[in-house]
Amino acid sequence: MEKENKTGIQELKNEAVEEAMKAFLADKTNQTMANLMAVMRDARFLVPADFPPDVKKQVIEKAKRGEKVDTKIAPRMLPIIVQNQNGEHFAPAYTSIEQMKTNAQYPAILNVTIDELLRIGSAPQLNLKGIILNPDTDKMILHPKFIDAMKQVKAAQTQPQPKPGVQGQEKDIKMSRAQFELFARRTCEWGIIPGAVHKEKAEFMKKLEEQQGRFMAALYRQPYGDKIPFPYSEKDFDIMILDIDEETCVASIELPKQNLAPHMAASMYIVWNPKNDEMHYFTIEQRPQGEENVLCGFGENGKREELQTAPAAGNEISAVLDLVREEKEEA
Repeated sequence: MEKENKTGIQELKNEAVEEAMKAFLADKTNQTMANLMAVMRDARFLVPADFPPDVKKQVIEKAKRGEKVDTKIAPRMLPIIVQNQNGEHFAPAYTSIEQMKTNAQYPAILNVTIDELLRIGSAPQLNLKGIILNPDTDKMILHPKFIDAMKQVKAAQTQPQPKPGVQGQEKDIKMSRAQFELFARRTCEWGIIPGAVHKEKAEFMKKLEEQQGRFMAALYRQPYGDKIPFPYSEKDFDIMILDIDEETCVASIELPKQNLAPHMAASMYIVWNPKNDEMHYFTIEQRPQGEENVLCGFGENGKREELQTAPAAGNEISAVLDLVREEKEEA
């Protein structure tokens, strides 16, 4: 199949995913694993596919030309499966068209979401050992445990040649419990919670005040799903809400110390203006031993920014209020 520019295939770029893959392969740490999973969460991928044998020829030709096919007659595409030297089967996926061999010939190439890719990788009828990302270059394997972990996280948010071989040395991705803990907490502290803070605003503060640790534990539980044991209880969250004045309410939340590791948040601070419903969200992020912790802020657009060295213990609320006041004066 020609690599046409009619279905978003040529335009698909995944520089962030490709950089995170290279960083992980060069240094397999909890941090590089978490970074990789974070950037993959909303990415799209290219998946080689074939047409089912019972599809009408005119439908195939129409699809190959990049023309829109009526959903009532659109074929259910079959992912092309590759086999390694041990006889194990994988579904190949690419981060961009540039990662494919220039002479690659596939009946079709699908532009899929990460959710669709995970469904392919875990489909029982395919009996796969995982997904192989960029089989012509990086050869990174996403194993079933990795796929299951990604599916749990996503649930919280909302072949032209017979059996071609997967040549070369594959780089496996297997997620340890420590790596999952880091990713789960980062998913909460960088995504789920700031998203809820900026979306729900006053309603978030109401739930926090009424439910306290039970509310926070429910948020942190989301990436774990039903199969992975959740390590925290509502008693692990120490919450204090202060009404400073009619325009300032501050929630100080000390987070669980259990499993606390570098690049997780040790505490978070939410500043709410009841008059205009404006929200600010901050975290004190743990750093490796010998380094100073960092005060981070998350904007309404989800952008994370390292603002300054973390203030001395006891001065956190004063520090975040100063930042909010400075932002207001600059506006």
